[in-house]
Amino acid sequence: MVPCRQYKIAIVQLQTSCQLKDNLVKIEKFIRVAAQEGAKLIAFPEVMNIIDSHTPSYSESDGGETFRLLSRLAKTLGVYIHGGSWSETIPASKKHYNTSYLFDDKGIVVGKYRKIHTFDITDPSGQIYRESDTVTSGQEVVVVETPLGKLGFAICYDLRFPELHRLLALKGAEIIFNPSDFNLMTGKDHWEVLLRARAIENGVYMIAADQYGQNAKMLAYGNSLVVNPWGTVIARAGDGEQILYADIDLDGLAEIRNRMQTLENRQSEVYRLSENAQNVARNTDGK
Repeated sequence: MVPCRQYKIAIVQLQTSCQLKDNLVKIEKFIRVAAQEGAKLIAFPEVMNIIDSHTPSYSESDGGETFRLLSRLAKTLGVYIHGGSWSETIPASKKHYNTSYLFDDKGIVVGKYRKIHTFDITDPSGQIYRESDTVTSGQEVVVVETPLGKLGFAICYDLRFPELHRLLALKGAEIIFNPSDFNLMTGKDHWEVLLRARAIENGVYMIAADQYGQNAKMLAYGNSLVVNPWGTVIARAGDGEQILYADIDLDGLAEIRNRMQTLENRQSEVYRLSENAQNVARNTDGK
């Protein structure tokens, strides 16, 4: 693919069920429609292929059924596909990774990210979530350079950690994906605010495909968004499953960064972010 500074992106808002085959048929349909509409890059939400419970009964290794479908369609249609996330098998483990894949227009995986921050909270309704019971955290901050720009990866709960997004920006990210299965209870108050904040802080596009409606785990918020580097929502999904389109302008991104030079004005001699933050003691007393 020839490098593109301006292009159309498609964001697919799904209501994923517990039926893998049905979901994959639906995913293929959405990809074909988006490609026909001229999208160069198609993005999906977290747990895009199956949602059955808090303890997934299905995971797949690289080369599995979901992987093969997206690879084939990316190559056949000549588009980039960001496969939101799905459960990646960890050999000899009862846990899995929550993993995003980026397929290029030849069907080759050019980016892979394992969710770093597991969703371990009690929500305002008292519902307890412990993603760490079944998911092993990733350890790598991922940015890949493509003809469509420098693309950074995050997943759902990662959105609440500005340190990760700043590291992505410092590694060159111009666009950050944040595929999600965001809870309605928190989404109505936090979703848009957090996405706009991450976009403004780092001068990046935030691409946020979300699950919609009741699924086997919870009631998902929907409201998939695309936010530009100025913090303006340039595309917003309504209710239900749908494809959302937006125009990416990387020259416009450069202009915004020139106007608001927050990355250049950091005082890194006073404070420093470490990509190896897991090695830093969590308590000041060393305990």
